[in-house]
Order: sequence, then structure tokens, then C-alpha cells
Amino acid sequence: MLKELASYSESIKGAIFPSNELRFVNWYLQHGCDLDCSYCKVPKQKIGIMSQGDRDSVLLKIRSLSSKQPIISLLGGELTLRPDFLVEAVTDAANVGFLVNVVSNGWGLTPDLIKKLSAAGLHYLGISVDSDENSLKQNLEKALSLHRTTREIGILPVINTVITKETDPDTFINFATRVINTGCFISPLACSPEVPGGVFSSASIDSVPTQEQLKEIVPWLAMKKLTTGLVTSNLGYLWTLYNTGVSGDNVKLWHCSPHFRSKSETNGRGSLTIDSDGHIGPCQEFPRTINLLNLPQSQLSLQLLDTAFAPVTQKCPGCLYNCYVMEEGIGGPQLLGEIPTLIQMANIKSNNHK
Repeated sequence: MLKELASYSESIKGAIFPSNELRFVNWYLQHGCDLDCSYCKVPKQKIGIMSQGDRDSVLLKIRSLSSKQPIISLLGGELTLRPDFLVEAVTDAANVGFLVNVVSNGWGLTPDLIKKLSAAGLHYLGISVDSDENSLKQNLEKALSLHRTTREIGILPVINTVITKETDPDTFINFATRVINTGCFISPLACSPEVPGGVFSSASIDSVPTQEQLKEIVPWLAMKKLTTGLVTSNLGYLWTLYNTGVSGDNVKLWHCSPHFRSKSETNGRGSLTIDSDGHIGPCQEFPRTINLLNLPQSQLSLQLLDTAFAPVTQKCPGCLYNCYVMEEGIGGPQLLGEIPTLIQMANIKSNNHK
């Protein structure tokens, strides 16, 4: 276990002492999907897909701006619709030094595909499941079955679930308890409303969870994180959720920093989003700002991107996305709360060497 913790020492160091480099990248690999979630507009977009040569160019350019152990999260659309393409993309990202995460709805996953992704260098597999047992998209049984394979081969097994205004706190807690009891991580995401001009969420304000819901769910999650380590969200994100949500006519959201971190200022973003055609932007709602394929490596810098992204970030009404809140909230005493999670991750990763 100590060997596994040591192998991720640079990532841990980057969380304790954040630098003026990218730590987290979201990458829309493609946009097609076999589901039609009410709060997601991604599959409705008709956006091209880069060739492998262009993907390699974009990955290398982004890697040059990144820390020693950055994370890249491959998103869709549903990535398993093109399994060979997915394995190829994981290989490409791992080969240039990213810790690679994949997020899938799970319907197209198989144990064989998971093993191929492991061989390609996959670090973390998140399967998205609705916590409402009556939902048409409720595939928890299959997801937990698939994650038996994930655990056995040393990939972090994660169940993602979205908390909306329709989520019953008791139902959510029962759902999350079942996930944790199987040794999988639970990753909660509060539903964020549609952003004008954005490309990710199509949810209305009415879908955002209420403060009353979150104040029932969040303390339970925080306790489970500290006692089991099987909650991926850091305490900073849980604290953000505890203080946000809908209360009457008031909607309280989180606002990210308008700038990347600099050498003189530790506050700020350390993340961006790549779209499937090479456009990049500050987050998953605003990825289509500039096309990285048209920007020479010699001109690329976070300072340049900061200037390009400024008009977009100034208009942002806020969100509740866990990846960005968590990435920006790194550092400080709250990181002591990550020790149980790190131990769990190291135990699972050690399976990769057995």
C-alpha cells in the first residue's frame, strides 16, 4: 500500500501545494449517446471528432501546461458506443502522462472492455447511475457487477449519481449505503442549471436540489467519507453543497475563480475542457472558445488562455459541478479528510500488482 501511495506522490503533493499548472482536464471524446437524460444537452450537439494525429497534438499541447501527475477525465456522450476508439484514446492520454478517468452510463460496458481499458492505462472508472430505483436508467445491479472486475484489476470503481430536486434524501442514503457496502466509491454531483450559451446542462432551476435536501444528505456523506474513505468528493465540495442549493426563490450556486493560478497567487483554476474537435474552454459549459489545433505550441501559455477565457468566465452564473469545485478547493487542513480515501485507493491499486 505504501508503494502505491508513493507512486502517486506527485499528485498528492500537487493537492497539498497547488502550483500554477493544470491539474485537471475534461475531454469530450465524442457526443453521441444511447440515453436522453433530461438535464444533459451534450448528445444533441453535432460536433466533429479529431483524427488520432490531431488528438495526439492536442494532448501534447495540454500536457505541456500540466503538473507532473495531471488527471484527464474522458466524457461523452456515451464512450462505449465506440469501444475501440475509447481504448485508443485512453492509451493516447496515458502515454503522454495523464492519470486517465472514464465516465460511462455503463450500459455498453463489459468485463472484457474493462480489462482492455486497464491494459490501456485506465486509472478510474465512473459509472453513472440514477439513485431513484424506479428510474428507467437505474442500472445499479449491472454497475456493481461490472465493478467487481474493476476492483480485481486495480481500477478505482466509482458510482456517479446526480442529486436533483426530485431526489429523496432517504432513498439517496440507502442507494449510497449499498454502493459503499460493496467496496465501491460514491461520487455525488448536484444538478446544475442550464448556463446561457453553455453546452453541458439543460436542467432548469427547478431541478437544482434544495438547501433542505442537501443539509440532510451532505453531513451523512461527510461522515461516511471520514469513516470509510469511499466518498470521492473532498470535504471542500461537500461544504460547498451544504451552503448552496435552492431556498424559496433564492438559488445559491458556486462561482469559480476568473483566472488560472499564478506563481504569486495560489487561489485560481487549474482545469480546462477539451471538446471533441479540438476547441478548448475554461469548463464543460464553455468549451468552444478557441481551437487548440490552430494555436502553435510556441504561443501557448496559461496566460494566453486566461485572456481568451476572460469574457466567458465573467458571464458565468455559477454551477455545482463537483470536478471544478473540488479542483479549485484543494489545499489546506481539509486535506486531512482525504487520508481514508487515499488508503482505500491504495488498497485497490495494489490489486494491479497481484
